[in-house]
Amino acid sequence: MKNCANFIFRLRCFCLLVGFLVSAALPIHKTNATPIPGRCDARTDRKPRYALISAFSGEADRFISEMRRNNGENRYEGCVVINGHRYSKGRLRGKDVVVVLTNISIVNATMVTQLTLDKFKITNIIFSGIAGGVGGVGANDDNPETPNETPIGSVIIPKRWGFHQEMYFNNSSETVPCAAIPGLQLNHVLQDPMEEAATCNFLFGNAPQPGQANQETLFQPDAKNAFLRDTNVSSDNTPQYYLDRNNLQQLRQVPFPGIPANPENQELKFWFLVDKRMYKTARQLDVELLDCPQVDRTGKCTTTPLVPAPQLIVGQNGLSGSTFVDNEQYRRFVANTLNFDEKGDRNENTDVLVLDMETTASAMVAYSNNVPFIAVRSVSDLAGGGESAAAQLNTFFAVAAENQARVVLALLDAL
Repeated sequence: MKNCANFIFRLRCFCLLVGFLVSAALPIHKTNATPIPGRCDARTDRKPRYALISAFSGEADRFISEMRRNNGENRYEGCVVINGHRYSKGRLRGKDVVVVLTNISIVNATMVTQLTLDKFKITNIIFSGIAGGVGGVGANDDNPETPNETPIGSVIIPKRWGFHQEMYFNNSSETVPCAAIPGLQLNHVLQDPMEEAATCNFLFGNAPQPGQANQETLFQPDAKNAFLRDTNVSSDNTPQYYLDRNNLQQLRQVPFPGIPANPENQELKFWFLVDKRMYKTARQLDVELLDCPQVDRTGKCTTTPLVPAPQLIVGQNGLSGSTFVDNEQYRRFVANTLNFDEKGDRNENTDVLVLDMETTASAMVAYSNNVPFIAVRSVSDLAGGGESAAAQLNTFFAVAAENQARVVLALLDAL
């Protein structure tokens, strides 16, 4: 029994010795160890910052590369991961910034924009990236002589953004949401179809006369009565609740056909305008844009330059939706239907130039939080053009991403 106890004691000592030797040979991770390159161990803070928001990698890489130069006006201050999203902090062109990617789509853009505002002290939002070109009315009429207003590589800074798929599917033509100054009106009962519905925005196909159901659609046979509508939005100016005359909190009602609306209902908006100060600054920018899809290390063009050359356009309309648009018929609808401003007027300053899947969502969140917003989008493809939009995007992504980055950096310099 004694021998057995001695054997067990020696065995334990041997195991402890082996364990010590093995552990000594392994790397020891301490909490104060040098961070692994690329590892995010920074913290959120309340320093006033510009939020530079893009949808996916490649659109924001240039900003982080510039910060990592660490040359005074540019400085990288580490990153923090929140809900799987990497926030890179630092200084860019002398401005304190935080850079984040939303991923693609309306929901992601909405979620990440609000998350950014919740976790950081954001003074301004600049949303940037690539987009599909619409080309204005010139690229979508039947006259081959009128030009495409958004050549590949061009950078567009629209004055206003809206949702092109905020819709109302109606089962009859008796009560439909129609366009009425100052925009789109959700609850509009037709009295005289020829007069009152003269400006109705029929989403798909053509109606035999204004106010009647569509006969031809993109999606046969079900979606014959699809109409655009305003977006309901609450902000400090129009909160979701209000106090009645008895000082009781009441929920604001959203109007629908057949239901009377509360006289103090939520604000209905189709267009979200960008910040006036940043827009004014953007109009004064003079940026040299890259006009070549591929360049070598010296900056020399290795392919045929783009014709027509990319241009910087400040103004006009931009649209967002949950659909990747690669359809000429739908592009024509958008260009010829949504070319109006917040007053309902159509003129040379209300052309639809770009389509994407995020910007308006971010603009709406910024509006609700009363944070100045502007968006910079570079054209990587013509939505529904002769070549597949996906193929064009792959070909011209680099030049489009570079050009939007140049404009954003110039805008930061000027602000």
